[in-house]
Amino acid sequence: MTYEKLVQIVCENAFKILKVKQLRFRPMKRKNCLGKNRGSFVIGRTNLKTGLITIDIWTPKLQKPKKISSILRTLCHEVAHHQKKPYRQRYKGRWITRQHYPSFYKQVNKNILKLKKNKILGKYF
Repeated sequence: MTYEKLVQIVCENAFKILKVKQLRFRPMKRKNCLGKNRGSFVIGRTNLKTGLITIDIWTPKLQKPKKISSILRTLCHEVAHHQKKPYRQRYKGRWITRQHYPSFYKQVNKNILKLKKNKILGKYF
């Protein structure tokens, strides 16, 4: 079994444990990082409309596989974006979009605890 298939199976199991059926996982296709933004790397992203979560499963410099625990933590963060949606708020006379806020991070920690308590996925932490 290849590493990408293993990650796909683990992430699908994580979706079942977190009880989010409308989401899908896809490994990120890395582009050549020799452009002008060499120092910045995207770990994961989510699309709120389509429910697609894309996570980078390779280390940036040496292209080695990341730990499964790191991928699961990133997955919990991206799933929390769908559980605690961003909202607009007035701040100092301007409209801002709150994406990461205290109750959001509480949801991330709850998701990680659910995965740690599971018998199958708990062994990766």
